[in-house]
Amino acid sequence: AASDNDNRMDTNPFPLRRPHDGSSKTHRTAYETDGDNMTLKSNSGLLPPRYVLPCFRFRSKKTAVLALLATSAIFVSMCSAFLAYQSLSSLSLSSPSAGHYFLPPAKEWGAGREQRKKARQGRRAYSPSALERNVKAVKYTEYESNLLNFLFSLRADGVKSSILPLNNHDPLGQDMGMYTNLGCSVFNQLNNNQNTTNKDQMRLLWSSHLSTILQASRHADDTAYSHKNWTATLLKTLSPYSILDHLPNANSAKAMDAKDIERISGIIVRRFLGVLQNGGKASVNMPPPLRIAVFGGPSVEGKGCHRTRAAMPQGSVMANPAFCAFPYRLEQFLNAILLPPAVLKQLRRTLGGISSGGATSSEEIRLVEVINLGEEGTGSEYSTAIVRNRMYPPLPNAQVSSSTGYSGGPPDLIIDAYGIDDYGRETTEMHSFYDAVTRPSSSLPKECPKENHKPPPVIVRAVLEEDTSSQWQFAFSVMTVVLGDSVDDVEEGEMSFPDIQSPGNQEQEADGAFGMAGHVASSWALAFNLAFAAISHCGSVGYQSQRAPNRRNTKNNAVPANCDNGIDPPCIFSFLAGSKGTAPRPSAIASNLMPFIVENTGWQPESDMSTGFARKTGLVGTGTGATMTLLFRNVTRPVRRFDVITLRSTSEGWKDGTAQFVLVSGGDFSHGTEAAKASAKVARETSFEISAELIADRSSNKEDRHISYHFGLDLAEGENAGGQLGTDFMLRIILTKGSRFKILGLMLCE
Repeated sequence: AASDNDNRMDTNPFPLRRPHDGSSKTHRTAYETDGDNMTLKSNSGLLPPRYVLPCFRFRSKKTAVLALLATSAIFVSMCSAFLAYQSLSSLSLSSPSAGHYFLPPAKEWGAGREQRKKARQGRRAYSPSALERNVKAVKYTEYESNLLNFLFSLRADGVKSSILPLNNHDPLGQDMGMYTNLGCSVFNQLNNNQNTTNKDQMRLLWSSHLSTILQASRHADDTAYSHKNWTATLLKTLSPYSILDHLPNANSAKAMDAKDIERISGIIVRRFLGVLQNGGKASVNMPPPLRIAVFGGPSVEGKGCHRTRAAMPQGSVMANPAFCAFPYRLEQFLNAILLPPAVLKQLRRTLGGISSGGATSSEEIRLVEVINLGEEGTGSEYSTAIVRNRMYPPLPNAQVSSSTGYSGGPPDLIIDAYGIDDYGRETTEMHSFYDAVTRPSSSLPKECPKENHKPPPVIVRAVLEEDTSSQWQFAFSVMTVVLGDSVDDVEEGEMSFPDIQSPGNQEQEADGAFGMAGHVASSWALAFNLAFAAISHCGSVGYQSQRAPNRRNTKNNAVPANCDNGIDPPCIFSFLAGSKGTAPRPSAIASNLMPFIVENTGWQPESDMSTGFARKTGLVGTGTGATMTLLFRNVTRPVRRFDVITLRSTSEGWKDGTAQFVLVSGGDFSHGTEAAKASAKVARETSFEISAELIADRSSNKEDRHISYHFGLDLAEGENAGGQLGTDFMLRIILTKGSRFKILGLMLCE
């Protein structure tokens, strides 16, 4: 404020923004004009300072450089925009003669919008959202709905328990208990922990799903289901009690052991988890299916299955023995029941198993594979050699799941159906067969871990009548399925159809125990018994199945090279000719023989259909005196058993043949004549002859009959059984009589 006596303006010092000059005076007044050219004073007595625009008030060189860069950037951007405008204008000439340029109107920018809209609609027609809308309109049966609920619950619990199958295959001898416990846990939860092992409840379970059973019974070659009425009649006339009356009690010697049920059920559950994990699509890394092998006589082979009152479509294979017999029908039925097409399609939709074109895959996925090893003329001794020496079709290098055929390897379940034709019912033969199956599991060396050895198959017997032999009931504990009453029911129901095959009541050739209707009923009875065993097991464990399954042990253990894996044949040399053996073609037989042949005159792998499809391939000797010598040097495993399978026939070209087999073990035939003479004192020689003649009546159509004949020989017992390790083993085959002789299989095994 100014006083009246003094015209001087009073001011108070205040800080001004300026560079510090290093003096102690940090304040200045408005009168200090020296050096102050940025502050406007209101004192009229002083000269006005020079005004500087804010944008040019730079107090450092760094700030000036930054401002210059920003100005340059703005200039460059403006130039770029101008050049872009000129380029766009040059592309939009309205007409060559117009002489001016312009940007197209908005309507021209939207040209082709309708086409793009239709294209988007076409792409979205196969989008998951549209599929989900269509799924809501699909009607599932009660069985399919329950199965879907079970599968999705199984997947959720499998993820929660961390026991989904690994991408690489699980150990061969993996304990299936954790998978069975998981399946039983989900089953019991969805069933409210009710006990369904009562036979009356099982009868209701069968009766309430007849439509599902009917649909699952459709033959794969009957695409139009022309046999639907015929199958429905069989299903209606089959009394559930015909199956229920023969179901074994839990503690019966004819019931399946709990460990066996765990293994069979666990394989199915593990396969289910693999399907769910792969989005419902087939994959090389999926766990293998349940593999079943069926042994038996002519009925199992399919003889007599052509006998039916159902009309056969033109060109159908439904009456072909291989595709008509109950082993083939059992595979089709089990897969259709366990994973119906509608359920598999829904799994693929939900889990993303959709192809690039938007459509779900139509590839079938099998949970069960069945191979029919039944042959007329064979018995328990033949099946014993096959099972003990593991003479099954070999596993392919890439185990891709296919929709048909047996993928190979030893089975998980064996159905012994020789009892249907009264073959091999002597107690001694059955004891030998079952002992051969179960023996390998108890002979593993201590250094060979169990989880790397495939366990022996589970055995199920199929017979027409109840066994009353006390010796059988005492000796074995094997599940037994009685088929007789079921076959009687359906064959009686088939009588309501007209006999179109023999309208004049002419008798047909009675090959096999029953006709096509009996094979359909046999597949139903076997499936029902297996289902009863699995459901009873889940009911018996009760709340124990609710416990969290044990996690998988993924530790890699080193396995010695000499350990048996339970898959490869335990033999120094072996082959079984035919499509169901290890050598389906003559070239495969030759590749087995070539490394060991030291002499051969007149023996050659051949293939001809004159002896039937099952016996078309074999090692054939031509001309009396034909000789072949096989030498196995420095054997690394003992040879305790020799099995040979040959052709026997009523044909003139084969029945006169006789071959001599000479086996020499413990010798030294690789180091010259002197070493051979020296080892002759300790070498052991065994010889025998086999005839090719079959003494049997010809069939009604005067055709020749052919069978596969098995001969087995146990070599010397003791320390030198089959020769000492490191010595040589020699096999010589001589055609001593006749013009031809066919060998179907040779096995020198431990």
